[in-house]
Amino acid sequence: MKYRLFLLLAFLSPLTEIFATDKTSIPYPVWGQSVGVYNIFVISADAKEYRNSKDYDRNRKISLDGELKLGDHFSISAGYGYVDQYATQATTWSGWDRWRAGLKTFFTLGIFSIGGGVNVYGPSASEPWIGERNPELLLVRPHLGFVLDFGKTKFQAFGLYERETDSKFRDPVQDKYYRYMEAGATLSYETNSNWILVLEATYRMAVENTIPTPRSDSFNLHPGVQYKIGDGGRVFFSGLYGMRKDNTYDQGFKLGYQQMFLW
Repeated sequence: MKYRLFLLLAFLSPLTEIFATDKTSIPYPVWGQSVGVYNIFVISADAKEYRNSKDYDRNRKISLDGELKLGDHFSISAGYGYVDQYATQATTWSGWDRWRAGLKTFFTLGIFSIGGGVNVYGPSASEPWIGERNPELLLVRPHLGFVLDFGKTKFQAFGLYERETDSKFRDPVQDKYYRYMEAGATLSYETNSNWILVLEATYRMAVENTIPTPRSDSFNLHPGVQYKIGDGGRVFFSGLYGMRKDNTYDQGFKLGYQQMFLW
């Protein structure tokens, strides 16, 4: 009887850790759309490249993002950045990126949580008109996602739809306008030390035949780590590996600092 009890406890011990009620903060995704609501600011820098003898493309960006919770279930967010873009087959440009403003909602039911919201991106202050994309238009990104919280192990996933729109949030006058869908997932594991292991995946697909180039679609894997510093601080590093032959970018990385606040 004691032997059977020992085997039962040995079998259930990993499950007790997974379903523990002492939940830690949901890691803030590095590349994908966050699902939860946070009091946080993030400063980051990333570099992405597409290497091909006939078509080289690189992108460098520095960003500052912040989010403020409104109670337990809502948050507002904002972001801005600076971009340096170079390509052998397109116009080179550098300058301020689009500003971003967002609103999210998030509800938890045990280990399962669900969230959604919308981000609005303003006109691009520096980007020239390239192909079918009109930098003077706004971008609207509604999203929906969920989180499975197993204690130290967490899984979150999202889907979003982006469209170009005019200042009155109507379809633009031009014949073609930009549309795409994106989905992503983040698997994380918090070790007994200060390290958090993170694996992200993102997939983007142009819809409604709005972008004819094959490199408008992308499928990326993003292995990375986060290291906890002090009370709520996290340093992070994450890679980018393109999984398609004609990917938007085939390699890259992002690093930065996150500061979460409990109030």
